[in-house]
Amino acid sequence: MTPPVTPTGSEILNLAVIGTGRWGRTLIRTIGLMPDLRLTAVISSSSVIAEIEAGVPVFTDWRQAVRKVPVNGIVLAVPPDRQPEIAEPIIASGMPVFLEKPLALDRAQATRLLDAARQYGFTGLVNHLHLFTSEFCELIRRARQSGPVRAIETVSGGRGPHRMRWSACWDWGPHDVAMTLIAMADTPETVSAEIVDRVEEDGRIQENYRVVMTFENGASARIFTGNAFAKRQRSFRVTLDDQDLVYTEFENHTRSLAIERRTDKISVPVASVAPLNAALAVFAERVRSKTGGLADLKLGAQIVGVLAAAHDSVRLNRPVSLARG
Repeated sequence: MTPPVTPTGSEILNLAVIGTGRWGRTLIRTIGLMPDLRLTAVISSSSVIAEIEAGVPVFTDWRQAVRKVPVNGIVLAVPPDRQPEIAEPIIASGMPVFLEKPLALDRAQATRLLDAARQYGFTGLVNHLHLFTSEFCELIRRARQSGPVRAIETVSGGRGPHRMRWSACWDWGPHDVAMTLIAMADTPETVSAEIVDRVEEDGRIQENYRVVMTFENGASARIFTGNAFAKRQRSFRVTLDDQDLVYTEFENHTRSLAIERRTDKISVPVASVAPLNAALAVFAERVRSKTGGLADLKLGAQIVGVLAAAHDSVRLNRPVSLARG
């Protein structure tokens, strides 16, 4: 899968957001700041909606919103255990949809969404947002020119968030797995995982995971991720024969791309765009062109399979083989 290039467009698109939690409010603010996007509706069961500009109607059902106001696409900001049941009828209706990561919390639900997209068609995006940054796209371009990829090492996480219904690996891991699968241009043969850090604070357990993926060509990817880090951090290192390519996101949410060799380290200048803005721009262009996104769903389903295998590996205390195809 080739990483998308952030497109431009002039037609203003009308978007509805489902969900008004912390991430939903972030999406609402970001849409409001993008000149070619317009928020026309919010779908929420909450009667108190924060940070929504005056005049934007609030509905309890997306179908009602589509009937009442102009909507070109729907942006989801709902928990991953609820996302499949909400997204499937939207996909079946033909409405473009921006889904969150992870696509689902189990293989069966992810497969159902992919099957629905194949049956009804699909225009949209799964928000593995680091794939859309100019820094990551440049990393992939350089890796393709210089390959093969010998190894990948990633670190991602922070202190929190804490969830009651799913592990930190589902929160932080999808980005690392998404970037790994794109960089490797392959699916792993085996997945092994272990919990390497556990911190208890105020009765809440925070955990860091180490996930190792092995590939048919002998390459491997080692992911260290979770919610028990002292501070927020993200790095993605791709090892080639003669150099490493390193994507870094800092605590202040800025990003960098560097080339590291034995003798030197070079910073690669790119025109940086915030990951969420870049992802929304790609979604908008797909809505305009009425095409694109099925590859995102396929990737999302693969990621769910990898993370489900990682949790199986923790439970079984052994590597888990993945079915290929």
